[in-house]
Amino acid sequence: MKGKIKRILLAEDDRVTSFLIKKQLEQNGYVVMTAANGLEALNIIGSMPVDLLVTDVVMPEMDGVDLYLALKDNPLTAKIPIIIATDKQMFQDSFMSLGVNHFVPKMSDVELLLAKIEEVSNVVEKSRLFRKVLICGTNKDVNAQMQAALLQKEDCLTTVVSSPLDIVSKALLMVPHLLLIDVMMEGDIMTNEMLGAMRCFARLKNTIFVTYVTSADAGLDAEDKGGRSLEVRIAECRAAGATHHLGHFNQMTFLNDLQNMIEG
Repeated sequence: MKGKIKRILLAEDDRVTSFLIKKQLEQNGYVVMTAANGLEALNIIGSMPVDLLVTDVVMPEMDGVDLYLALKDNPLTAKIPIIIATDKQMFQDSFMSLGVNHFVPKMSDVELLLAKIEEVSNVVEKSRLFRKVLICGTNKDVNAQMQAALLQKEDCLTTVVSSPLDIVSKALLMVPHLLLIDVMMEGDIMTNEMLGAMRCFARLKNTIFVTYVTSADAGLDAEDKGGRSLEVRIAECRAAGATHHLGHFNQMTFLNDLQNMIEG
């Protein structure tokens, strides 16, 4: 058993299937609870911690769709990872439109289910990369959009700094796992100068420094107030110790872009 997932809830109305899967998952080290429908699943989740929900779609009283929506509508349960058991493309398409990424064709295929649980567990483990994030930028709208997106990730603590003068001191106090900073941040201190200063501190040796550009309209030849182009600023930040460059901020793809960039 790998990663953070230990306690699994199975929502399946077929008692024999539920019993057999429970036993096999328990043999692989998981703690398994069962529910015969969505309402039972909600009651269990409300009374004890659950690391992962594996749910059928068609169930009496409350189906998998309504169960998913109820969980995502509650901030206390919205972060629970979910695997949907269905071989129907129509159901998969519907859940994908809601944000579900993890499916198994049928719950009774335990080998596939174990592989998917391990995959989800690894995703949960990787998400810990973002558990302390410092957002640095003078664009308040972008700061708020980044913070809102990152708050959806498990164990994520985000702090926003809009004054260049406060960035180094805040970083030393927080010791973030990830620091996001605008390449063209406006102020008396340039972004590359702040990066260079932070790279001098041993406390921040494991921090991932990611630069980004606020405006999608800013081309590489766009200049700051000092006449330096965006391309030059990016290169200066890399030389000063930036780990990655995210590119232009896009609210719709921000989290995926960030995850893919760092994992790659």
